[in-house]
Amino acid sequence: MSPQPRVVHSSRLRGSIRALLAIGIFVLLAVVHTWPLASDPARLSRIDNADTALNAWIVSWIAHQLPRDPLALFDANIFHPERGTLAYSEPLIVPAVIGAPLRWAGASPILTYNLLLLAGFAFTALAMSHLVTVWTGDWIAGLLAGSLLAFNAHTLTRFPHLQAHHAQWLPLTCLALDRLLNMARWRDAVWLAGFIILLALTSGYLAVFAVIVVAVSLAVRPGAWARPHTRSVLARLAVSALIVLTMVGVVLAPYRTAFGDDERARPLGEAAFYAAHGVSYLSTISRFHYATWSQPFYESSSESLFPGLLPLALLMVALVPPGRTWRDDRRRMLVGMGIAGVVLSFGPATPVYRWLYALFPPMLGIRAAARFGYLALFAVAALAGFGLAQLRTKWAGQRWMTATAVSLVVLANLETFSAPRSFVPFEGFSPIYGAIARDPLPGAVVEFPVYLRENIHLNGPFVLASTVHWRPLINGYSGFTPESYARLAIELRTFPDPHTIRLLTDLSVSHVVVHTRAYLPEDLAILLPALAARPELTFAMDDDRGSRLYRLER
Repeated sequence: MSPQPRVVHSSRLRGSIRALLAIGIFVLLAVVHTWPLASDPARLSRIDNADTALNAWIVSWIAHQLPRDPLALFDANIFHPERGTLAYSEPLIVPAVIGAPLRWAGASPILTYNLLLLAGFAFTALAMSHLVTVWTGDWIAGLLAGSLLAFNAHTLTRFPHLQAHHAQWLPLTCLALDRLLNMARWRDAVWLAGFIILLALTSGYLAVFAVIVVAVSLAVRPGAWARPHTRSVLARLAVSALIVLTMVGVVLAPYRTAFGDDERARPLGEAAFYAAHGVSYLSTISRFHYATWSQPFYESSSESLFPGLLPLALLMVALVPPGRTWRDDRRRMLVGMGIAGVVLSFGPATPVYRWLYALFPPMLGIRAAARFGYLALFAVAALAGFGLAQLRTKWAGQRWMTATAVSLVVLANLETFSAPRSFVPFEGFSPIYGAIARDPLPGAVVEFPVYLRENIHLNGPFVLASTVHWRPLINGYSGFTPESYARLAIELRTFPDPHTIRLLTDLSVSHVVVHTRAYLPEDLAILLPALAARPELTFAMDDDRGSRLYRLER
């Protein structure tokens, strides 16, 4: 009998053990890099950032709405009476589905968000590790690349942006694309489409990144599709694109309404304002680099994109001599991705960005051009893995090399380490919101002050608190502010005069929450007697946070 089945079984067992070990390592690294978040995930939060409130609300809204009325998923409860308001920000559908069982089991929006954040770090690291392990055949090189992609200068400054940490589908997109270009199999075309769809249902930025990855890969690997005997690759790519366009077009159709006209498209000037600069690639909050030289660059940059000294050194190992890179399709693909990421991160300062903006409609929704730098960090992480694998091959059989490789993985994490991180306590929601949820009086909610457009981020806590009652909410906060809200906020500055009472009545408002601590003492001295004088408003309750609830009888 041939011993091959036993060998295969042993190989699979070893692979399974390594996979489980990688999961454990990346979960541990997620806890360490975000410490002390895991010590109290139900209470610690970055709720001081309105984007955290927004993304926690999005995840909770999707979990709430999907089992009730999935066809009205995008008709979220903020910015009442606007429709399709979920499309004003990232979809986050995939992370929300992952976290939905937590919400259904009673976990708070903050606990759900924090667990999804930790999971996103670990998932992304694991996916990148798998990609580089498959491409290099080196498990330790995969651990290095996974660590570099998940825990870098960019990701460790974006705790309020859940979508930035659920990029696990991007390495898998690269893997499926590579297999499709190499073997032209239908199943790889389907996998490629599936991973891009998952990216699109997580983040518009990630979907654009995926398209750029595909385009760059085709450009630098023409031998896979341009010759007569390889034309079948194009047919499969076309089918893959058709699947993506169909599925994404159906599910994310509200985005065409939200950003399908010039008024709602992101202007080039906005992309330029949030573009990277040279100092962005020197910016990091790593305790080692920040304390020694990076602080001035961090303070003058909108994004942190420093790839790290160790990754750059291993990158050079992977790229020297240049002939090896030119002959290796995968390395060439990664270099192309990295160059594209750097160029596009500078926004409209480069003609390439302006060209894409004019020809590729999804670019109209891009606000922060600097985030294309993530593609550069992706390329550096993967190529650093190639560099480590190359060193391990050169000194194969040397026991010291394994210890050195493991030490490099540890050093890579130490270089980016920035814990303990700062969090603020989440004290739970005011009992006022529970009272609104229990009140049989139907109608919408408005919370005062109704902040003007320039201060709309201050509506973030109101948006998050609406997860308690899920009533339509006049207030809102998102990546886009509708003109109807901007006009209404101006009109409501004279509340509670008769005009504003009629206006709120026409909008079917039934509950008014007034946050007294948000007013100056002299303004509050006028407001409270005016509220008491309005017969349409009935005081219902107050709390220990300076908030007061009124019922608006229609």
